[in-house]
Amino acid sequence: MMQKVVPAILTDNPSELQRQLAVLKNQTKWVQIDIMDGKFVPSVSVNISQLQEAYQFFNLEIHLMVKDPENYLEDCSAAGAKRVFFHLEATENPEGVISAMEKYSFQKGIALNPETDVKEATPFLKNLDAVLLLSVVPGEQGHDFIPSVLEKITKVKDMKPDVLCGVDGGISEENIQSVFQKGADYVAVGSSIWKTEDPVAALRELEEMLS
Repeated sequence: MMQKVVPAILTDNPSELQRQLAVLKNQTKWVQIDIMDGKFVPSVSVNISQLQEAYQFFNLEIHLMVKDPENYLEDCSAAGAKRVFFHLEATENPEGVISAMEKYSFQKGIALNPETDVKEATPFLKNLDAVLLLSVVPGEQGHDFIPSVLEKITKVKDMKPDVLCGVDGGISEENIQSVFQKGADYVAVGSSIWKTEDPVAALRELEEMLS
């Protein structure tokens, strides 16, 4: 089974990336890495290549917040990614991106911005392993959770019950249980972990709310 709370790392600083990975070592199986190009979202992040040997210690989920996501797939594979999400809104040819993903061993996922209707992903679901529902405006950590995303979880699960459904953004002790009550499989959590004095303790507290 997939772990339910996946720490997310969003930074433009390679040494901060390594510091956060070191904090999480032996504390979590999965880690989500946010990759931003300054085009699809205003922010820029570390490069995929700067993950170095992280795949030896973690199952890497790479969340591509980039234009032309197909240009990043080779790097994701080289980094040892286990799952890769691209944004439906970032390409005019989602079929082409999914088709390009076929030649790699990682799980194929599509991410949807808060304002995007789940119906827009319907034609692609049959070829996908996972859907990531953004519950904040993408590109920065620390935004407020958008409650309307809760209904989207139900819609995704109604359309394809066996697809992995993740929720990403603004997850906290206040809303984490409602996300899982709607049928989400996991959440990606950034600020609620990293903006505390003890990120591992914060991760454990969220996990305990689900047990």
